[in-house]
Parts: sequence; structure tokens; C-alpha cells
Amino acid sequence: MTPALTRTALAFGALEQQLRRHPLREAVLFRMRLEAARQCAAVDGYLIDPWQLAASLEGLRPRIRGQDVFERGGEVDALRYAFEQYQWLARATTSQEERITQALTVAVAPVSHMGILWGSALAFREWIEVGDARAPFRGALVRLWQKEGVFSGLYPVTGAAAFRGGTSWEERRWIPTWLDALEREAAGIRDMVHTLERAWRDARAQAGNQRRNSKAALAIDIIAAHPVISATTLAARLSVSVQAACVLLERFLDRGLVIDVTHRAARRLFALKDLAPLREAVRMPKKPVPGRKRGRPRLGEEADPDDQSVAVAEEAFRPLPRWQPDFSELEAAISNVERLNHKMSLPEEHSEPDMGCNDHTLAL
Repeated sequence: MTPALTRTALAFGALEQQLRRHPLREAVLFRMRLEAARQCAAVDGYLIDPWQLAASLEGLRPRIRGQDVFERGGEVDALRYAFEQYQWLARATTSQEERITQALTVAVAPVSHMGILWGSALAFREWIEVGDARAPFRGALVRLWQKEGVFSGLYPVTGAAAFRGGTSWEERRWIPTWLDALEREAAGIRDMVHTLERAWRDARAQAGNQRRNSKAALAIDIIAAHPVISATTLAARLSVSVQAACVLLERFLDRGLVIDVTHRAARRLFALKDLAPLREAVRMPKKPVPGRKRGRPRLGEEADPDDQSVAVAEEAFRPLPRWQPDFSELEAAISNVERLNHKMSLPEEHSEPDMGCNDHTLAL
């Protein structure tokens, strides 16, 4: 167990040294939380695209890719579960904070006696042994790392891979497995930081050839430091007008340095081009038909020929013609019945009188 403990401690120290006062720290923290929520959901049986979760967090509508209603429903359920895991790690609700406080209380004694890493592992096992869920203790670990001085921020390093199927739950085997999972997560975050730094340097180099007083390079720095950013926020950070910020963003778009992740004409959000998967995960907004007001078109107004959905809907739900009853056959049948009844009554009306019953005739 000692080698695993040493490697994890060294990985944590290297990660803290790399991220302390890093200019891209907020962007890295955003990516870290997305990846941590994805790993926690995957271990619990829910596979998601982290960029769909990112779109939901930024107020955008994610694109659901299921083939039918059952697949889409399953994808929505997985996305909802991943969002709950994100809340435990980053934006806990009031009820979640209460559960996290309980988990921190459980970890006090083991951490004080065995140290932060070993004590956290023992406390985590104790928490699971009594039948509690994993999510509250994961949120407690994020706060415990910062409280004990392991990290200077709320870094979501939880060792989720130690709960994969087939992992031994025996204490002497599980604790090294959990420590190795922590080490791999820290190493993955360091690789992520290198990738973001490379994209940042490339964008900054391609934004050159500006005037001496140009703020293009500073704008790239600000865009890189944020997961996504709007023109208004960029203008406030640069202390320029919104129009000037829009000019810079349009220039960066033309050069391929940034992307518009919203597909919209207004209230747009921008990011460096390495966030292209986020753009693909955002649902395309419905474009309004030129000249048409909101709601269904009035009667007599012709629909736009390009609006295929309206044409298909009208073809599928066209009302049936009004039913007009035809009583001609019934009337003919009634006439035939009346004619037969009339013929059958004629012999009774024209029969000879009964002579035996006519007393007046006999008297004459």
C-alpha cells in the first residue's frame, strides 16, 4: 500500500503546483467537473456525453440523439443523473450540503489518526459499509482536499474508477485500487491542462499582426480563461464597448480561432476552437419563417413552401369531408311496401255485399 500512497501524494502535489495561480484555472476547473461527473455517472451505470452536460449547464438545449422515444428517454435520464452528480461536486443544494456535512463528520476521526489519504479511504469504506450512497462522500472529498490543504481549490478528484464492476471490496486490495484511481485522475487533469495551454498559445500566436495598442491578444487570454463567454462579458473584461468586443469576436471567427457554440444570431456564446464538441452537442434553434407572426397561420394564408413540417402536418391531419346521408334506397323501399299494402287491401274494398244480411232488400 505504501507505494500507491506515495505515488498518489506526488501526483496531488504536482497537480496543485501546476494549477496554483494558473491563468486558465477556471476553464480547467470547468473541464475537471465535467469529466468527474461523467466518470461518476458511468460507474453508476449511466453513460453520457459530457458536452451535453456542458450545454445544459450553460443554459443551452442539448441535442438528444436517440433513435426512438425509449433511447431518447434513456439519454435524458442519464443526463439528469450526471447533472445530479455535478451538483454534489460543485453546486450542492441545501439537502445535499446536509448529507455532505454528515460525510465530513464521519471522516474526521480516520483522517486525524491515519492521515488525509489513508484516512479518507477508510472513512469512504465505512460510509459505504453502512449502506450510504457514494455521491455524498464524493462531495465531501472535494471539500476535504481543500480543508486539509491538499489542494487550494475545490478540485473534483474522487477516485470513481475504484467502484467499477469486478473490483475487490477487501480492504487490503480496495484501498490501493482507490489510491491508484486518484493518481490516474490527477494525471489526466495535468494532461488536460497541457492541451488547453497548447490551444491557448496557438490562438494567441494567430491573433498577432495587430496594432500596438490592440487588445486582441488580451481578448484571447480572457476567452481562454472562461469556459464560454459572451460579447458583453468580454467587453467588461477588456473595458471596451460591446460593439468593439463584437468586432474582435467576428475577426476571431473569420480566422477560425474561436467558435460560436450557440448557433444563434443573438445572445451568442463563444469559446476557443477546442470546444468544438460543445457546439455539436447543442441543439439547432428553430428558425422563424420570414414575415410570419407567432402561432399558426390564418385561414387563407399560404404556408411557406420551405416549411416542410407544416406541409407534412397538414397532409397527415387533413379533416375528412362532411358525411352527406343518401336516403334514396330507403325511400324506394318504403314506396314498394306502401304499394304492396295498397294492392292487398283492394279485394276487401270491392267485394260483393252479403245478401243474407240485407233485410231491406228482402222486404222489397
